[in-house]
Amino acid sequence: MSTKGPGRPRQTTHDEIRSLALALFAQQGYAATSLAQIASAAGISRTTLFSYFPAKRDLMWDEFDAGAERMRASLAGSGHLPLADALADAMIATARYDASEHDGFAERWRIVRADDELLAATALRTAELSRALIDAVRDRAPDADPGRVDHVAHALMAVSDRCAEEWASAAHVTESLDAYTAARLRPFVEALRPLLAG
Repeated sequence: MSTKGPGRPRQTTHDEIRSLALALFAQQGYAATSLAQIASAAGISRTTLFSYFPAKRDLMWDEFDAGAERMRASLAGSGHLPLADALADAMIATARYDASEHDGFAERWRIVRADDELLAATALRTAELSRALIDAVRDRAPDADPGRVDHVAHALMAVSDRCAEEWASAAHVTESLDAYTAARLRPFVEALRPLLAG
């Protein structure tokens, strides 16, 4: 929070609003927390809140969108890698959370898991991300069997999703989520790589 000068109202940042909202969601539940409550806690109007976050669920998705951008960047720079490795690296890029971020990640995980609307929205966003990932790999390797690309990608995504769940559920972590995911994903990459070769 900052103050620009005497007599001016303090400015509330995007991250501060999101942090307040997440605290309310954790305390009251996502469905029971209104936008009016979030705006009031942040000391802003609902109109200002909407200028930061067009919808209530957008308060949960900043990291998801940032992860999607990292995935795209990873894919764009993976032309020298075998397809299975490019897929794995793109998934690992979405999992970039330091061990110091574990508690916040775990809290968001609990909030999402406790709310059917958020679960549905997460499933839709994950499906969009999966489609973008598979399409990017198919564009890069148009001669690869599309069914195999789809199956290998979904198998690796299932492992990656399970890693995020395990990491979020751990009481204490010492490694980042991307390191945790990479260590567990690599054996599957080795096993599945021949399916995308040639």
